[in-house]
Amino acid sequence: MERGELTVRIAALEAELARINEEARREADAMFAQYQLSQVLASGGDPTALAQAVCAELVRLCGAESVGMWLSRPGGESFELAGLAGPRPASAPDRFADRGDADAWAATQAGALTVTLVEGRPAGIVVAVPAAGRGLDRAGVRILELARHELAVAFRNAQLRATLELERLELTAIIDGATDAIIEVDAERRILRLNRAALELLDELPEDAVGRTCGDALQCARAGGHAEESCPLAEVIRTGQAIRLRTTALMGAGGEVIPMVAGYARVAGSDGPRATAILRDMRDVRALDELREGFVATVSHELRTPLALVKGYAESLLLLELDPAERRRYLERIDQLADRLRTLVTEILDVTQLQAHPLVLERTTVPLAALVTRLSADLAISGGAERLQVELPADLPAVEVDPIRLSQVLENLVGNAAKYAPGTGAIRLSAVADPPGWLTVEIEDRGIGIPAADRGLVFEPFHRARNVRESSIAGTGLGLAISRRIVEAHGGRLWLEPRSDGSPGTWARFTLPLARTRRRTGPSAVRAPGVVPPGDGPARTVQRRSGSPRG
Repeated sequence: MERGELTVRIAALEAELARINEEARREADAMFAQYQLSQVLASGGDPTALAQAVCAELVRLCGAESVGMWLSRPGGESFELAGLAGPRPASAPDRFADRGDADAWAATQAGALTVTLVEGRPAGIVVAVPAAGRGLDRAGVRILELARHELAVAFRNAQLRATLELERLELTAIIDGATDAIIEVDAERRILRLNRAALELLDELPEDAVGRTCGDALQCARAGGHAEESCPLAEVIRTGQAIRLRTTALMGAGGEVIPMVAGYARVAGSDGPRATAILRDMRDVRALDELREGFVATVSHELRTPLALVKGYAESLLLLELDPAERRRYLERIDQLADRLRTLVTEILDVTQLQAHPLVLERTTVPLAALVTRLSADLAISGGAERLQVELPADLPAVEVDPIRLSQVLENLVGNAAKYAPGTGAIRLSAVADPPGWLTVEIEDRGIGIPAADRGLVFEPFHRARNVRESSIAGTGLGLAISRRIVEAHGGRLWLEPRSDGSPGTWARFTLPLARTRRRTGPSAVRAPGVVPPGDGPARTVQRRSGSPRG
């Protein structure tokens, strides 16, 4: 073979080798790109983040200037922009109504390619836009077209995962936010999970409760809810039949028996059957029942007794020949009983109106001593003024209140102290300008006191403490409810405490706002514990101001 022919042959062989190497490189790049794409898809994650990663990979794979991906929701017809890599074309929309809409827009982009991701029905649309004067890489386009089913499946799965995660978060929020205790146990009745209400009920941390048996954690048998061998959770695991409603009880963190009503159901688990209990604390319901019973008993007694007496005295006046002195005594007794009935009706109307309507306050600046003096004068007429010991500092600042409403509070609290204290027991009324901006009034007696269990309930209308209900002391259970509503309308707080020395009796305290000229302003002002300034409290009030006290 001549030298020239040999040179030509070598050149041809080198060109062929270069071509083969280039094709091998392209094939290797395509395989690597396909591997990279499959890795991106396998990473899963949020559909939007996945779409953005896929678009970035397709830009490199297809040699495109930009790649956008629009996805449809399962069962939807339109396509929403989910990811975009590269510069966004000026006219690229956020939404395509359908595939035809996408094809029409792609036709406006020179050399653009539209690929529909199909998985049963269109799951998405990919639009690759080449750089000006350049085309798309054919091998990359081929990989994109071959992978469109895989892409559709990956994005549908990502959307389903996102939907499931959203539903899981919503369900978790619902369960954790539920006021009922929810507990799940396994076949051995070991606690698998609890919601926040259950943890608060047991006063335990999750790591302390999970893994214990329900009998150990709830102590239903010890509380008298059911026998150990009759556990409803074991019953539903064994029978598979749900229990919709069953009363039970469990032991609280402090050892108290908590009445409950519960529902139980069996659920399937990967490691065997499980059971779920939903328990509702019935203490509030029991308390409401007691309030209702107290209301019925109090009102029926307070109405029936004076009405029967009025009826008896009236019949005596009609049927008997009485001397003038006895007749006058009967009429005076009827007048007293009518006052008693009027007081009861007034209190019922007051508490009803205070709860249902805004409380109108006629605020004015008034010294507390003036209201206490008026109270002492009233007691001097009705009796009991000698028992009231007033200890007010001479420099006590004035308060900004409704004088008539505040007088009602003082009358109720001092009247309660006189009613529930021994006949000669002293009642001490004092006040101090503390905390800053507020006046704290204290009324102390040495009466029968209020049991700790009733101390929070006595502010509910018609509720009377158990030791009072068991006594012969008359009352409606409305005075404290009315007083608290009036104090809160002023922005203050009313509470009861046992005597600090441990002796029988009650310490009633309430706060009132000082007159504006004596209040501290600015960031250094301190609020009373649990007290908010007037107008910011829970009570809705309509406030009016006048220059002098009413009445």
